[in-house]
Amino acid sequence: MKSPCRAAAGWLVLLLSSCCLGYVIATEWAAAVTTDNGILFFDSNWRKISSAAHQYSRISAFAYDEVLGKLYFADLDHPEYRLFALDYDDTDELHKVTKLLPKSAQTAYISGMAFDHLERRLYWTEKGTRSVYYVAIDDLLSSTRSAAAAANGTAAAAATAVEATTSAPPAPSSSPVQLVATVQPDHELAGLAIDECRRHLYWTNCYPKTSNIVRAAMNGTVLNVHEEQVYLPKGITVDHYRNRLYWVEKKYGRRYTIESADLEVNDQRTLQTGLDRLPADIAVKNDYIYWTDQENNEIYEMSKEPNAPSRTVYRGEHPSAVILRANLLLEHQRNNPDCRSVVDRILENMQNSKPASVLQQETQQQGQLTVCLNNGTVNHHTNTCLCQPAFGGKLCEIDLCNNYCAQGSCRIGRDNRPRCDCDRRYEGDRCDRNRCDGFCLNGGRCQFSNGTAGRTEEEMGDRTCLCESTGYSGARCENPICGTDYCYNGECYVEEGKRPKCRCKAGYRGERCEEYSCNNYCLNGGHCTLGNETTVPECECGEEFAGQRCEIAVRLCSTYNEDPQWQQYCLGISKTLPLMEPKVTYCKESFNRTVVYTSLCFTVSFALLLAVVLVVSRMMKPPRPRITKKMVVTPMTSRPPTTQCEITIENCCNMNVCETPCFDTKLLKKSKKEDKQFLLEDIEDVGGSYRKLPNCGDGTAERK
Repeated sequence: MKSPCRAAAGWLVLLLSSCCLGYVIATEWAAAVTTDNGILFFDSNWRKISSAAHQYSRISAFAYDEVLGKLYFADLDHPEYRLFALDYDDTDELHKVTKLLPKSAQTAYISGMAFDHLERRLYWTEKGTRSVYYVAIDDLLSSTRSAAAAANGTAAAAATAVEATTSAPPAPSSSPVQLVATVQPDHELAGLAIDECRRHLYWTNCYPKTSNIVRAAMNGTVLNVHEEQVYLPKGITVDHYRNRLYWVEKKYGRRYTIESADLEVNDQRTLQTGLDRLPADIAVKNDYIYWTDQENNEIYEMSKEPNAPSRTVYRGEHPSAVILRANLLLEHQRNNPDCRSVVDRILENMQNSKPASVLQQETQQQGQLTVCLNNGTVNHHTNTCLCQPAFGGKLCEIDLCNNYCAQGSCRIGRDNRPRCDCDRRYEGDRCDRNRCDGFCLNGGRCQFSNGTAGRTEEEMGDRTCLCESTGYSGARCENPICGTDYCYNGECYVEEGKRPKCRCKAGYRGERCEEYSCNNYCLNGGHCTLGNETTVPECECGEEFAGQRCEIAVRLCSTYNEDPQWQQYCLGISKTLPLMEPKVTYCKESFNRTVVYTSLCFTVSFALLLAVVLVVSRMMKPPRPRITKKMVVTPMTSRPPTTQCEITIENCCNMNVCETPCFDTKLLKKSKKEDKQFLLEDIEDVGGSYRKLPNCGDGTAERK
């Protein structure tokens, strides 16, 4: 624990050091957007705080240098130069713009741009040559300053040129631009991104027939190409928080999509799809994605989850590209295992490349104290502090975990932000919400089961609800024990043991008041009524019955009045009643067995008589002649004359070819009765095995 005096002394030293070094604490920009009217700067709530580079109306791409605090951008309308550098100053409305590279084949149409902090190189894609280039930015800035100083002739003039709004170097004798890769003729380069932690390049090809996403090494060697479900991709970015890629696509017709994939360009997911948008660029920060729409001149914010809704954060001057600041690499990735070694090397290089003004100042003030607290690193290029993972603030004076978690322990996540491990009774981003609040419904009482102090995902079900005396049941007391239709004719209430009971209305009974009290209560024709006061059913019996339910026959009491067994039932019933014979009545439509039996006997007798008559008539009828056909084979010597249309049966049976058919076609047209008659005549007249058929020549029939 630090003493109050020591803490006060620290703040005093901090104040004095800040005054000596001239630190200026002002509102920092969190987002930058390129438009047709220069570059706009916004705070973390997307409120516009400044603007710059108004004379550049066609900025196609830009990148941010976290070490130097510079913005590098390309303008396609400038007559001489293509690549520029912007120094943003919170205290000065006129932000200095430096011309870096002139217009050439390598810089004519820059479509995408990205900066590598480790090797201090600025990469871009050029549509005309279909190539990816880079330039060593420190060497380029140094040569630009030297050329500007030499052009003015003196060091004083050079210093004046540095402080001017715009400085212009002469054209260099040899181009510092280096070629990285060249794509095929049917490719059109668009967006560009760098994975600085794993040292990979990504670019998009928006040519309609060959659209793809390319992953390459830093030297331009293509590692893999992703073409499936890719059409007209534009801006692309790397998310170090989730180790994924995000890009925008203008699909067929009116459709657009926001796509995502892992860093190997696999596992593609569509996060959002819609109509009538023209996405151009995309950027990520923490849990949100930001993308520009050139159709409606808007910038949208959406969650990184699929199908998340979007909200408009900016609407205005034709936004084309967007950058999110807040030291996403150097500060927020220092605790990321995949980026830690790269960030450490970047910080080491930054310390070894102090500007001359800082070195001269340190030589003159040997006793100067460190400005950044809690082992923070001073960025002398921008006069800012790069803090250790657990600290923040302008000068690293804020402990990020101090009072951050209300009920739990604090830790620093891989994104350099505080995270809370909540106690088992609390939840929320800062452990500020009791898990029992609002958990039990309808007056139920929430309690926790016994367990460890720490809470894991498996312990989420340790809450229970006590629903006693609430009239409800269930895990959260959400189910009413007395449903609306539990008691049919009464009121439901809960007794001890959580069982529902019914208070029935007058005239009803049963466990659920489902039965009318007078239903089947009075026997032997008694009439049931309900008492006005007691609502108990009462029976009005006839002359022959008595009892509470008319269950006792009066005549039996008269007969067995001396029997002790009957005395308990007949008590109070008059014993002088005459012995009455039971009255027997018959229904008018009762069952008459005599009529039924007589009708049944008559029907059976008639059926037997009819059967006998049919049998006798069948037996007395003369038999009908049975006609049979026989084929008699005769010797070949008995062959009839050749002039007749007769054939032997052998020729038919042997299947020999015969010009005369073996049947008379006219016979097929006769009825069955005529055919039989003709057959009988043929048997009587024709002898042997031949039958005389009609003559083939004249059609007349002759008989032998």
